[in-house]
Amino acid sequence: MKPEQHPQETERLRELRRYGILDTDREQAFDEIVELAALLCEAPVSVVNFIDKDRQWFKAEVGLGVRSTPLETSLCGHVILQDEFVEIPDTLADLRMADNPLCTSDPGFRFYAGAVLKGSNGLPLGTLCVLDHQPRVLSDLQRKVITALSHQVMRELDLRQALEREQMLRREIDHRVKNSLASIGSLFSMKARTAPDENVRIALEDASMRIRSLSSLHAELHDLEEGQSVDLESLFRRVCMDLEQLLPEGVSLSADVHGGRASPHLANGLLLIVNEFVSNSVKHGLTEIGGRIEFVITTEEDQWSIVCKDNGSADTKDAALAASASGLGTRVINSLASSLGASLEWRASGHGMELRLASLAEA
Repeated sequence: MKPEQHPQETERLRELRRYGILDTDREQAFDEIVELAALLCEAPVSVVNFIDKDRQWFKAEVGLGVRSTPLETSLCGHVILQDEFVEIPDTLADLRMADNPLCTSDPGFRFYAGAVLKGSNGLPLGTLCVLDHQPRVLSDLQRKVITALSHQVMRELDLRQALEREQMLRREIDHRVKNSLASIGSLFSMKARTAPDENVRIALEDASMRIRSLSSLHAELHDLEEGQSVDLESLFRRVCMDLEQLLPEGVSLSADVHGGRASPHLANGLLLIVNEFVSNSVKHGLTEIGGRIEFVITTEEDQWSIVCKDNGSADTKDAALAASASGLGTRVINSLASSLGASLEWRASGHGMELRLASLAEA
């Protein structure tokens, strides 16, 4: 006998799809639940299944060997219309299942016991059940085991829903922060262009450069999942586009990235190093047409390096001054080198400044 539809079938299917569990891969958390149910109930077959519109789909199974069966032969399709826990000692003595080929075949399923899996709105989605090829009954302890494990299945699914909602909220907040940083950076840049005092103009441009660089980093971090690394090529492509708008006319900026990815911590450090170097280059005279700033970043496994250069007029005295970390920008770079566990070297010979940092393992 084919199972009847639930009285609230449309709402039930909507709730099932909201969980996003159908047609997902097998997972250890659910596999362990059915293994434990089969072991403690001494049953050859145990499944976590969900009743879809025209099929019964198995998230986890022991002893069955398939991921779905037609709804016409579903035992659980009948069970979700009943109480929270259903035990059928002999399926052939039950009118709903007496003609079911899954029960009448040899060997067929002659025993069934399952707990209904209910969504947050109380509607049934499927069951956690055990089956046997012989008529039998469960002990009280075994019934409690199935019920408790069914609750664990739904707790796992509800937890995933909660995490997804949290991630959506985080993404929305990140998006707003990214836009706010970009807006503040643009505002500072506009104010700098109309500032009557040179010192004020330089301070506003410096602040704008820092904020817009952080906005670029935030844009890259926005789409990252937990534990993922940052695409450095994409990040510094954004950075160059933002910083070029703030550079004096005729000064160019280029980036060459090798290796590609880094942790958010390292990406943030590299971004700040580039930001400070660009700021210092402009601040100390790289303003003429033909001015050029370039940096090369290399990452390989746990090692990394960055080389920043400009074609200004810095000489050995300027390099020594930078190495002494007397200015704010050079102090920031020294601090970043320390926090990243990197060596640091300033070089200059009258044709521009060069900054080299490398992870200590590489140095």
